[in-house]
Amino acid sequence: MITGYGVVTRCGAGIDAAWAALSSAEPAGAPFRPASGVEEFFAAPVPESYRPHPDIPRNLVHFLDSGSLIAIDAALQALRSAGLGAGAGDARRFAVADGLPYRAPGQPAMFVPYGHAVARVLGVRGPVSVSGGAESSGLAAIATAARLVAGNAADVVVAGAAQALQLPLLEHLHGAGFAASSPARPFDAAHSGCVPAAGAAYVVVEAEGHARQRGANGFARIAGIGETFDATAEPLTSSDAAEAGRAMQSALADAGYLQNQVDLLISCADGRPATDYAEGMGARRTFGRHAFYAGVSSVGGALGFALAASGPIALVAALEALRRQEVFPVAGLETPEQDLDLAFVRTAHPEKLDCVLLTSLGLGGANVALILQRV
Repeated sequence: MITGYGVVTRCGAGIDAAWAALSSAEPAGAPFRPASGVEEFFAAPVPESYRPHPDIPRNLVHFLDSGSLIAIDAALQALRSAGLGAGAGDARRFAVADGLPYRAPGQPAMFVPYGHAVARVLGVRGPVSVSGGAESSGLAAIATAARLVAGNAADVVVAGAAQALQLPLLEHLHGAGFAASSPARPFDAAHSGCVPAAGAAYVVVEAEGHARQRGANGFARIAGIGETFDATAEPLTSSDAAEAGRAMQSALADAGYLQNQVDLLISCADGRPATDYAEGMGARRTFGRHAFYAGVSSVGGALGFALAASGPIALVAALEALRRQEVFPVAGLETPEQDLDLAFVRTAHPEKLDCVLLTSLGLGGANVALILQRV
């Protein structure tokens, strides 16, 4: 059961600002020059007005890099949302599951993973798991958290990922042709790339018995997990439609759900033509004629593509959609790519939502899909 969530995006800290951008389909991105470089990139950084979470110890703030800072912020938001805090339970039964941030080829490895920084600040003494998988690492961490709880290895797992924008990363994304020089247009015939974004999102995955004992009702259950690997995908390519659909089908099978039980698909489509097409056709392969009934949306146009944190950010958006019983549109979508005949959400509006499917395709073939069921 997910009992809390927190997020930091290009809109700042908290879900309200992010939801306003999603609902209004406000496009992400602007010219951005990282402190360490002279070249200007089109990207969606955390705003200059951002201030760290007040509960981060002051003696730590000035020593943390930007990724650690937003990771701890989002994790603290999630704990507060769940009604948890210091001394709320046995620290040995608390765990952290973290997705490794995306790094450019040749970029030095992290000295301290963000998940370890989160665990230190929270005083966690249970397992700390770190998942790889490029862009899919964050959603893979959520899957790991669900398995830790299901296997009784922990009562509470803080799970998610953070992504900072660094000069080598931006140079790599633009050099590889992944990044756009204007707002992203997921699923659109004019899509030309993603908008790299900084961000972080963490959720609290909690054993239902533990949550009930302390009077927490939760927002949703992780009903199904589809985690697959495509050995045919090269390190800097993503899977095709068949493999994207296989991850979705695996999640449905794990949940024991039929396609027509899914009310909303929040896709990882981000404006890169190959990813958008794989996602769209993967959905067509999975849902068949039901593809015209489940709404399809994406966060990549409005919040930018936060790479490792993109899956957890989409998950937080899904939880907020379930809470509000509202859907948000695909920002930047005007004319869908040919053959992508899906029920794209065009405007924000109220809608009855009980089941949401989320996807994440990682470069190199690591693919994850999750099914959320409203509590």
